[in-house]
Amino acid sequence: MCGWVFNALQVPAGWLLGALIFGIVCSFAIKKIIFSRSYFSFVLAIIGTNIGFTVILERFVTYGGLIIPLLISIFITIFLGMLLGKYFQKWSGLNANTAFFCCLPGGASEVIAVSEQYGADQRIVAAFHTTRITLFVMIIPLIAGLFSNGRSDLTISQPALSITGWIVVILTVGVVALLSMQLGGRIPFPGAIIFVSIGLGFAAHTWVIPQYSMPSLIPGIAQGLMGAVLGMRFDRETLSELLRIGKVSALAMLLYFVGSLSLAALFFFVTSISFSESMLGIVPAGAAEMAATALSLQLDSTLVATLQMLRVLSLFVALPFLIKWFAKPVEST
Repeated sequence: MCGWVFNALQVPAGWLLGALIFGIVCSFAIKKIIFSRSYFSFVLAIIGTNIGFTVILERFVTYGGLIIPLLISIFITIFLGMLLGKYFQKWSGLNANTAFFCCLPGGASEVIAVSEQYGADQRIVAAFHTTRITLFVMIIPLIAGLFSNGRSDLTISQPALSITGWIVVILTVGVVALLSMQLGGRIPFPGAIIFVSIGLGFAAHTWVIPQYSMPSLIPGIAQGLMGAVLGMRFDRETLSELLRIGKVSALAMLLYFVGSLSLAALFFFVTSISFSESMLGIVPAGAAEMAATALSLQLDSTLVATLQMLRVLSLFVALPFLIKWFAKPVEST
C-alpha cells in the first residue's frame, strides 16, 4: 500500500521506494520479519518475468559495443573497492579481512557467505553490504528519475487480460522458472534465476500472449514485494554494527557512492546509452533492484539486468584470486 501511495504521488520507482521505506519503519518500530531464501528467489523470478515481457530483440544489436567499456568499468570498480578496503582497515581499526570483504563491489550474498571462512566479522560485513544496497536503492531511483524520460520504443496499450488473468500468467511463469532451476540442478551463477525468468517471460510474451500488453500494476506489485524484503533486512542490529565502527563507516559509504556515480558518468560519456541506464547498469546496487527500477522508469531493464549480472559474474569469477591476493591468511588454531 505504501508503494502504491508513492507511485500515485509520482515518486520515481515509487512502488519499490514506498515498500522499502515502510519495510525499514516496520523493522524498527513494529516487528522484524525474516523472509526465507526461497521467498526471495520467487520475488526475483517475478521481477525477471516482468522484465522478459519488455524484451525487444532488436536492441541486443547495440549491446555488443558496450563490452569493452563494461570490462573497463568492472576493473575500475574492483580496483576502487580494494583501495577503499585499505582505507577502511586503516581508519576503522577492523581486521584486514573484514575491511576487505566489506568493500568488495557486489555479489553481497556470496561475499557475506564466504567472509566468515576467512576470519572476517560476518556481522559487520553483512551490515555494511545491507546498508550499501539499502541506501543505493533509496537514492539511485530518485536520481535516475530526474534524468529519465522513459523509452520511446516501449509501447503502452490497453491490456486485453484482466488483472487476475495477468497475475495468474506472471505467477505461472515465475513458478516454472523456479521449478526449472530445481530440476536442472543448482547453477553456480549468482542470480541465475533472473536470467531464466527473463527468458521464460520473453517466450511467454512472444508465443503465448503476444498481442497483450501488461498493465503497470503488475510490475508495480513485484517491485513492492522486493522493496518490502530489502527494507526488512535493515534493522536495529545492522545500524548498531555500523555505529560501533563510527563515522568512518559513513565516510566509506559516501566514498563508495561518489565513486560509483563517477564511474557511471564515465560510462555514459563513452557509450551511447542514457545517463539513467548507465547509472542503473554500473552502480553496484543489485541486479534485480536496479532492473526493477529501470522497469518502473520505462528504461531498458534488460540492458540494466545484463550489465549488472555481468558485473556480479565477473566478481564471482575473480573472487578466488582477489581473496588470494588481498585477504590475509587465517591462522589455524
